[in-house]
Amino acid sequence: MINRRSVLQMLSAGLCAPLLSSAKRASGNHHPKLGLNLSGMSYWLTEQPFSNLAYNASRWRTQVRDAPFTWDDPLPPMTEDGYPTIIPEGAFMDSFLIFTSKRGHLPVNLYVNYEGQGRIAYVGGAEILERRPGCDVVRNLRRDDAFTARIVKTDSDNPIRNIRVFEQEAPPTSTFRPDFLARLQNMSVLRFMDWMGTNNSTVTKWADRPLENRFGQSILGVPIETMIELCNTAGISPWFNIPHLADDDYVRAFAEHVRHDLDPTLHIHVEYSNEVWNTIFGQADYAGKQGLELGLSDDGYEAQLRFYARRSTQIIQIWEDVFSHNPSRIVGVYAAQSANPWTSEIILGTQDVARHADILAIAPYFGGSLGSPEQAPQVQDWSLDRLFNVLAQEVERESREQISAHAALARRYGLRLFAYEGGQHLVGHAGAENNDKLTELFIAANRDERMGKLYERHLQVWSEAGGDLYALFASMGEPSKWGSWGLLEFEGDKRPKWDAVQRTLHV
Repeated sequence: MINRRSVLQMLSAGLCAPLLSSAKRASGNHHPKLGLNLSGMSYWLTEQPFSNLAYNASRWRTQVRDAPFTWDDPLPPMTEDGYPTIIPEGAFMDSFLIFTSKRGHLPVNLYVNYEGQGRIAYVGGAEILERRPGCDVVRNLRRDDAFTARIVKTDSDNPIRNIRVFEQEAPPTSTFRPDFLARLQNMSVLRFMDWMGTNNSTVTKWADRPLENRFGQSILGVPIETMIELCNTAGISPWFNIPHLADDDYVRAFAEHVRHDLDPTLHIHVEYSNEVWNTIFGQADYAGKQGLELGLSDDGYEAQLRFYARRSTQIIQIWEDVFSHNPSRIVGVYAAQSANPWTSEIILGTQDVARHADILAIAPYFGGSLGSPEQAPQVQDWSLDRLFNVLAQEVERESREQISAHAALARRYGLRLFAYEGGQHLVGHAGAENNDKLTELFIAANRDERMGKLYERHLQVWSEAGGDLYALFASMGEPSKWGSWGLLEFEGDKRPKWDAVQRTLHV
């Protein structure tokens, strides 16, 4: 096994392996280009990208009358697109069409369009105002209750289906809300890792992929057609994360679909899964087992990284074959651990990576160690002043050193250095997430104006240390003990992180 300390010493001394002779070597460019990780689909998401406000609706649940709330009662027969064909005796079918309480930006009156015969009631944060054929006018009560649809009657031969919720009476012509598209302006790339449900994915075959027009879409992820449509509409290049279990037929079918439908002026960033170096994910366990079985190393972790590199190369090779008429559109991404340049060395040094790599990608987060069980008891009592002083030092020292080490390695291999994710990482973990004082401190820090200034400085350091494109994590989400990842918390919000991003975009 290669000694990690020796590799780090070699990196700092400039004594690593010879340059890879990549035919697709990209030129260095350290202007501050930004991309965005779109927050994952879920019924509790505060971000509303789609004109159909029910796109992220929860799956239907069977609710027995006068019984406690449950998700566990069995579902009746369902249509292929996810609607009940019968309503069980003594029960009804509920779905949270809009779950977030942060919907004051939406009109008071919303229009629920549907097909089929039956009757829908509205409860929680919604009440019926008027019934029309195929359209209910429903009041948005704008309170801390889900906007809930309740199917109380449906025709088994012509069941209620294709439920959509719009802000105006005439269905919009665009799939995406104007406010969402406006927030994407000037972004260079959209990373679809969470939209594709990449972490711990069970997708193996092309038939497993999310399909269009299925109710409760957030359960499965976003269809490829929708991702392509967004990139075409916004004029922004996609960054796709291929599921770790996906077979070659899936990869080829995905690439063919993109070749056929994506704007031909856009580049396509291709990455195998997400953070396969990170042992908390199922994809890392899978890669480790595969690497050992293939005899890629006697060391489990090195075998994991080498399998990741090998499978990444196989996938990128398929994409290049599909795009053989213009292979330069394919941007081959290999991702490593920011805190450990040794992972980059192992991945980039694996056989055949040289011919297919364009990008070395890392996630240069800052502040992650402050949420550890060891530090949390002290950090919880810090003032915001002290917290920001420590974070500022980390950005200028440790973070800069990590970026510089990876940037030097990327240059040595003829690659550019991207951030596949990044930003603040203030969150308790390994039990510290249950420390309420720590969570309150971290949330307050994310809402503080100094966090915006720190983001601006962090992005400057990223460029100064040799980084190229930086895909921020993530577009929108409410803070909790699980983190404050959203650049914005909810629609119509104004936060210092987002303001800092906008200032950087317009430098």
